[in-house]
Amino acid sequence: MHKHQNFRPNLNVRLKFPQGFLWGAATSAHQVEGNNTNSDWWAWEHSVKRTDELRRAGKNPEDYCSGIACDSYNRYDEDFALAEHLGQNAHRLSIEWARIEPREGEFSEEALDHYEKVLRSAKAHGLVTFVTLHHFTNPLWFAKKGEFTREQNIEPFLRYAQTATQRLGQYVDFWLTFNEPELYSTASYSICVPQSRNLRTTYKVAKNLIKAHNLCANFIRHHIRKPVSMAYHLSDLQPWGLLGGLASGIAHHFANDFILGRTIKQCDFIGVNYYFHHHIGIFGTRKHSESNHKVSDMGFGIHPEGLERVLLNLRKYNKPIYITENGVADAKDTKREKFIIDHLYHTHRAIEQGADVRGYMHWSLMDNFEWGYGFGPRFGLVEIDREDLLRRKVRYSAVKYAEVCRNNYLEYPKKP
Repeated sequence: MHKHQNFRPNLNVRLKFPQGFLWGAATSAHQVEGNNTNSDWWAWEHSVKRTDELRRAGKNPEDYCSGIACDSYNRYDEDFALAEHLGQNAHRLSIEWARIEPREGEFSEEALDHYEKVLRSAKAHGLVTFVTLHHFTNPLWFAKKGEFTREQNIEPFLRYAQTATQRLGQYVDFWLTFNEPELYSTASYSICVPQSRNLRTTYKVAKNLIKAHNLCANFIRHHIRKPVSMAYHLSDLQPWGLLGGLASGIAHHFANDFILGRTIKQCDFIGVNYYFHHHIGIFGTRKHSESNHKVSDMGFGIHPEGLERVLLNLRKYNKPIYITENGVADAKDTKREKFIIDHLYHTHRAIEQGADVRGYMHWSLMDNFEWGYGFGPRFGLVEIDREDLLRRKVRYSAVKYAEVCRNNYLEYPKKP
């Protein structure tokens, strides 16, 4: 029996969101499409080093290979129909560079035609489209060239971005150049693909991503004439212990402001991915306080009030804000409804205090391949039954979120 919170209208306050607010969910190509065989991630998943590492840990390597994923490459229309059925009016997805440019300088008309069909389907289902050009994965040929560790590799990315935006631009409402450049330049270059544990390399990659975004965004703004930004990974960093204020301030600069501050002039809006709250001190960090036992299946603390602080901090930029990812790993669907309601409550509080938030996209529309964690974590509003031909099963939390999407208001328990 699911333990869901009962929100009774007579005990609730109705919180209205601005007219035209966008409600939706997010996905990424590699995580849902399946058979992304020409990418660096696919190669890493099937590498001897990776499979041996998993076997030594007593894990089945097949559970950590993206494989067919959710088969959204073929079932995209079914997925968009689900989003529409759930009251959503927006969707964030990514297009896969490894499919569009499988060999350097050779663009696949088949792949571009495919993504045109995908985007036309999204529009047919009434969805405002947010499209990410780079969501962690790269073509194999680009990986062999050193990816974004080398400044000269910015040019191939720009060429891809120009080709894709010119071809698909009429079906895209908002462009995002990179997903979570903060994580790509740190986690990707330390614990995931391509596993280069080097702070100097991390800094170099961050610098090149900044330049790549600024060049790409300038092209999109002047030639495609559509709004453009990044999906920034922004965390709530609070002081902890002795000299915590100093430590959290330094951490905030490098974790949140370093890339954002150097790209904001070439952004028409700010895309926010919010997952984490950390206590920062000179002796280290804590992901959640000892007194807070609200955690996801992955052990991450749940801090909706942190989203409010992140949004309020962004007021200084005077740009529209779209929450491009926010979600929780919750296989039994016992936490997700309250997670969504609480995060939307704090989003509404931020709006009341002047944050120009115009949309919310939950991560994710469906369970998917969660990178190095494989298929274990379940982030989906829709369950993917991997034992039954990837059947889509709408979760209870999705139905409750759909009520918010359709009504454009939130029923929230009155404070005593």
